[in-house]
Amino acid sequence: VRKTFPSSVVTSEKRLKSTLWDLDVQPLISSSQWLQRHGLKRNKLSLSQILSQIGFQHREDYVSTLGKFVASRYADGLFPQYLRAQDGRVYNLTAKKELILHFVDCLTGAIELYKQRMEWVTSESRQIFGVILESCITIVLDFGTVCRTEYDLCRDVLSMVLSQQVTQLAKFNLIRTAQDLVKWQQKAVPVSEYSVECAVKWLWKLDHMPAISSTSSTEALLEAISDETVEAVYYFTVGDFPKDMKQLLLQKASNSPYPIHTVSFNAKEEETILFLKELSQLTSGRFHAFAERTDYIDIIGPIPKSEEDGESLATQNSRKLKGKVPLVAGVREDVFLIWKELEEARNALIQLQNILSESDQPISDNIVFMINLFHLWAILINFQLRDDFSF
Repeated sequence: VRKTFPSSVVTSEKRLKSTLWDLDVQPLISSSQWLQRHGLKRNKLSLSQILSQIGFQHREDYVSTLGKFVASRYADGLFPQYLRAQDGRVYNLTAKKELILHFVDCLTGAIELYKQRMEWVTSESRQIFGVILESCITIVLDFGTVCRTEYDLCRDVLSMVLSQQVTQLAKFNLIRTAQDLVKWQQKAVPVSEYSVECAVKWLWKLDHMPAISSTSSTEALLEAISDETVEAVYYFTVGDFPKDMKQLLLQKASNSPYPIHTVSFNAKEEETILFLKELSQLTSGRFHAFAERTDYIDIIGPIPKSEEDGESLATQNSRKLKGKVPLVAGVREDVFLIWKELEEARNALIQLQNILSESDQPISDNIVFMINLFHLWAILINFQLRDDFSF
């Protein structure tokens, strides 16, 4: 069960920034689940669904004696027609302009929503970890041999994950790889304002001590998956792996009863990224990678006032993450699904705008003739009725 509550870890400026996102944009669910709620088909806004609401398909049947498909001549010339380039289907358009404008407005709103969701999924903590989908998790922290500056940056990132996403979960724990591994709690504990704040303070009190044991990462992951209360493990690893630990890690972690989602941060070697992708696939987990560049600007980050003062948190200058997904990591599936829906919505909008522009064109002579013929027919029927019922 997910929970939401005000957290002192999330500062007023950060809360203000979150209000810039539409509430429909922010649920911690997968893109496929999100599209089940907000997708075009769910809301009857796919092009084929719209066309069936503003007209009807011009029928075409196979005539065996002719040995070919023959299009119906019914209502031929009475209605404007639209040809779908994708499949060659022709639609007779019967709707008034107001209804078409209504669908234009709906598609415009859908496009804006999809753009927001894609921006949200690829910003802040989501650009590093993706969207955390489980309610109970353990995060394994493997800082490798990072320098002090990058170590602080990693703690900035993890603080952001805790304040933005973990606050909405049910239980969590943190384990730091080391020659003697360090656990924040023995087991995952319930999420609360107090527990998240304590976890952030614990994180910023951790000493900068590069792991030197070739088995420390494996031991930390095994410890994480031994907790039967969690649903998944997030393995946050910085930089590259020593070659001698990869095989052991694959061998031991591949039997995990839970998904291991691997998060690569600032790896320089393609082999590292490919290895972490393989590890996540073996455990039915997801993979994320980020190569960072930093600008020092004013943003909000929960960090101690000083290295000695871990009891109070302050707003200080922190790094704003800038970077990208390494090319070898491939395209994120959750981003691709939203992009695909966005492109479909844009295409549908273009088609409707084309229909509207064509409807503004002068009526053809053929249609004018048919309309006049219909009016003449109505007048003749009226005269006939008057003669039949006159006394």
